[in-house]
Amino acid sequence: MANQLKNIVPIVIGKQLELRSLWATEKAVDQAFHLFCSPQKGRVRPDEENFLQDAKLEKVLTNGHKIQTYQWKGSGVTILLLHGWESNTYRWKTLITELQTKNFNIIAVDAPAQGYSSGRYLSVPLYVNCIQDILKKHQPEILIGHSLGGMTAIYNQYLNPATSVSKIISLGPPSELSLFMKGFQNTLRLSDSFMEKLDHYLYKKFGFYAGGFSIAEFAKNIEISGLLILEKKDKLAPYKYSKKIADNWKNCELYTVENVGHSLQSSEINTKILDFLTL
Repeated sequence: MANQLKNIVPIVIGKQLELRSLWATEKAVDQAFHLFCSPQKGRVRPDEENFLQDAKLEKVLTNGHKIQTYQWKGSGVTILLLHGWESNTYRWKTLITELQTKNFNIIAVDAPAQGYSSGRYLSVPLYVNCIQDILKKHQPEILIGHSLGGMTAIYNQYLNPATSVSKIISLGPPSELSLFMKGFQNTLRLSDSFMEKLDHYLYKKFGFYAGGFSIAEFAKNIEISGLLILEKKDKLAPYKYSKKIADNWKNCELYTVENVGHSLQSSEINTKILDFLTL
């Protein structure tokens, strides 16, 4: 019964959005967009607190959000860590421990609506906007991002190439926004006409249509070196699309793993990251 309700609820929401759009189109489309950008989890759990509290903590007020930052000080190169959807900085625990052995200066952030940061919504453009002050303050030479954080690292470099960043490591970044929009449409059973209105909403808000937001296309303009780590069977970041990021990024190494899952956390991957950073 619970599974049946779980499947029915999104369809009911979709019908409500469609009905509302008949007399209040802008409000219905705005509601749909914010539903699309609403993480359901990612706040810090009690068992994660001790590790995070060991860092130097600072809240940065930017773009109307209080962004939680963490620093594990080191004498070496500065790294900025960007986690993904429905996650927080704790996801980097094992990698942070490895990086500390090499004396890297480690900065990490909780994205909007995640971890200890404020907000209810998260998107790549918002994520990019919210890290600008952090980039200016800490001047990281390396960005490491997972999933949505990996998309953010690449999109930020596309928009802001003249920064301190000289290397990017992106783990499991989805490439095409249009695939997520199609999944959203299928889950809520939204009509093509409603999705067309939502697409125009995106253009009005961000200056791009869903089909034009392609990390693989943005990668064509990136000149710094990169490491792209992909899971061959990843369902959240389909390999055949994400691989195009490396194909288009002229100075990018592709590293493929299997049976690790979308989280891309393993000792093998951490070793590869450390090797790449110490080249």
